[in-house]
Amino acid sequence: MIRKSYSEGPVCMDLKHLRLIQTVAQCEGLTAAGAQLHLSQPALSQQLANIEAELGLRLFHRLGKKMVLTAEGRLALDHGRELLAGMRDLEERLRGRARGLSSELRLGIQCYTALHWLPEVMARFYRAHPHVELKIVGDATHEPVRALLDGRIDMGILNMEEENPRLRITPLFKDELVVVSARGHRFGAKTHVTVEDLISEHVIVYSSPQANAGVLGAALKPVRGRLSRMTELQWTDPIIALVAAGMGVGIVPDWVLAAPASRRKLQRTRITSRGLRRTWSIATLDSPAVPSCASDFAQALIEATRKAQGQG
Repeated sequence: MIRKSYSEGPVCMDLKHLRLIQTVAQCEGLTAAGAQLHLSQPALSQQLANIEAELGLRLFHRLGKKMVLTAEGRLALDHGRELLAGMRDLEERLRGRARGLSSELRLGIQCYTALHWLPEVMARFYRAHPHVELKIVGDATHEPVRALLDGRIDMGILNMEEENPRLRITPLFKDELVVVSARGHRFGAKTHVTVEDLISEHVIVYSSPQANAGVLGAALKPVRGRLSRMTELQWTDPIIALVAAGMGVGIVPDWVLAAPASRRKLQRTRITSRGLRRTWSIATLDSPAVPSCASDFAQALIEATRKAQGQG
């Protein structure tokens, strides 16, 4: 039994050591293994001896010039084989991405339920870039900027203005937030409503941690504490269903009324005479390490939204 040269401390075993053990086991000798590893026989013998000294046990039986795994050596090889295979797979994936053979684009979409045009853009992008996998990161929905800065996503699609020197922001389009109410509701007779008009209503809005931020948060701030009732829901469809049933009034993007079923059940009223608009934008880190496919997807988004806005 080999004794450790120290009384305590971590065993410093890494992938280089595992490759050494695997190669010696495959070649069953130090000379042939050294040739594969580009090491002289004495250097390889010394490295193996150092590993065994660190571990405090032998990994090989030395039978003349032949090297045969001990039970402990077999244990190290069996477990190490999976680690080495995983590392080779990782290296191949990274090299493939460097050559543009495969890639992944992680998206964080603020209030993504409102992006009715996104699936079409994704489908068109897939056809042009079959090697890129688009992933919508659900837990980044409410904090896409933080997810960008933490490296959890590659691109954020935002509906609130953001200023950060670490980000590159590209404007997309503006949409309008409107009040929707059931047919026959008193708001139907108005060209627009003020936030004071909402005080006596059950107001139903989209739920997010930024409920007090953005253009809607700023608009509701003067009356938030005086609203008769306010309900926050995570999906647009339930908001529409409750409003259509006469359970309250909703604040949603104006495109909601584009659906025929919605037009029959709901009426639209602007918020203030000037309307309440928000700006959508694309955000990425201002870094050369952003995936190259991100600029292609950003361009696809820009073209699709311009077309929808009748600008191209």
